[in-house]
Amino acid sequence: MAFSLSVPALAIAPAGQPWHAAAAAPALDGQTVSVPAEVTISPLAHEDYVSARARTSGSYAQMAATFTNYSGPIQWPFRAGVPISTDFGPRIPPCFGCSSFHKGIDMNPGNGSPIQAISTGVVGELSRVDNGGLGVYVTIDHNIDGQRVTSVYAHMQPGSVTVSEGQSVDVGDILGMVGNTGQSTGPHLHFEILLDGTTPTDPYAWLSERVIP
Repeated sequence: MAFSLSVPALAIAPAGQPWHAAAAAPALDGQTVSVPAEVTISPLAHEDYVSARARTSGSYAQMAATFTNYSGPIQWPFRAGVPISTDFGPRIPPCFGCSSFHKGIDMNPGNGSPIQAISTGVVGELSRVDNGGLGVYVTIDHNIDGQRVTSVYAHMQPGSVTVSEGQSVDVGDILGMVGNTGQSTGPHLHFEILLDGTTPTDPYAWLSERVIP
């Protein structure tokens, strides 16, 4: 008799924290999520930013060694590879009314993990409060190879944002902590790359080409 085991992306602990054995839990179907009684999820306000159980075709999905970071002018939002539960592009909508095109990737290092700026730039929009689909979020405008590139970091913990609008940041500066705000079904970072500040592109492919030894 053969058995198949899998580890949910949200079970990954942040670096430096101890591992704990997970209690057995009943299987969930693809449309179900369990949350503690005290947690509420606000009515859908922004259909593009819902994270659900993994529906990704990317070969890097659900693996911890999803990337290798290097000390350079462009880096990943985390210092080590983390699981990625949903990739960029067409998807089966994870809820009624949700978008069938995911504009970023969902990264799962664990609740409270520090999020770093991918490059030098200037802080654009941000929200310190849990209001709207992105929840607590920060955007940074970069000039990379003469092109405006905007990076988006969403669903942060309330009170964790460390920057202000118009502030200059360096690569690796901590922007906030992974949380579960906005239209989110579990702690993760929804991360986007917008070319010319408006056009979404695959963040995994874009960073993979630029974060090199």
